[in-house]
Amino acid sequence: MREPTGMLEKRSLIVDFTKEKDALQIHPRGAALSSHDAGWNGICLHYYRYPPDEFPTVYFKQHLVVINTEIPPSTQVEQTIDGCFQSAQFSAGDIIIVPAGISYSARWDTEHSFIILGLEPTLLAHHALEALEQDDVELVPHFVKHDPLIHGVGLAFKTELESNGLGGRLYTDSLITALLAYLLRNYSTQKPNLREYIGGLAKRKLKRAIDYINEHLAEDVSLEVIANEVEMSQSHFYSLFRQSTGLSPHQYRLKQRVEQAKELLLSSELSIADIAIAVGFYDQSHLTRHLRRLLGVSPRQLRQQA
Repeated sequence: MREPTGMLEKRSLIVDFTKEKDALQIHPRGAALSSHDAGWNGICLHYYRYPPDEFPTVYFKQHLVVINTEIPPSTQVEQTIDGCFQSAQFSAGDIIIVPAGISYSARWDTEHSFIILGLEPTLLAHHALEALEQDDVELVPHFVKHDPLIHGVGLAFKTELESNGLGGRLYTDSLITALLAYLLRNYSTQKPNLREYIGGLAKRKLKRAIDYINEHLAEDVSLEVIANEVEMSQSHFYSLFRQSTGLSPHQYRLKQRVEQAKELLLSSELSIADIAIAVGFYDQSHLTRHLRRLLGVSPRQLRQQA
């Protein structure tokens, strides 16, 4: 049975990964990249490149998902989670899950890179309440396990940080929502059957959501704000919007930004840089990248074709 947090704090090392000083207690060299200043709600990211090291038993205030990114072959790790010991080899794409309040210690013998995602227990509980109508679902501790989807999500979060938030709040919200649903489906205590949302959004709600996205195309709106507009939870809205459009809200907004940029490029004399800002892209190069990806041409080429 898990000990009360108050008792643990009196005799054990407790690490809150949202606080840089706390994280330094087990990784004193510091993170090469972190989300402390990114303004993300309920989730934090630390990216490390560390030599052989070890740390004693600690307890975390967040659920931790450790994702190995770049790692030499035959890297060996020894770890103890909740009193259970394992010695294994690491490879890129392997993950470890350490639920909040669970004891953990580790040592490894080779320098390698890894991402730590810290999820607030209240965030997981809130998502479980929306998706399952219950908030007592917990994560199961997992030793080394290969999981390409979580690996990809971790790299997407890292890339978003490295780009100074080019994707915006709607993008990170979509990543968080997808990650929480996946964790509940595959790594929770009760292996619950998530409610299946079928049929997509009602026409009225879909129109309102699309209208809101288009009306605020250049703004950094959150998934929560759009879901509130149609009086739905984030997880419910996200799932049904994808069914209705074939795209996530972030992907749909990106497509609309490109379409509006195309119209302005063909019908106005505004500079490419001004058009990029007007439709919500960070700068001209940001617009160019997505225009090439979706339409196969650069802004200048599109104007020349006209």
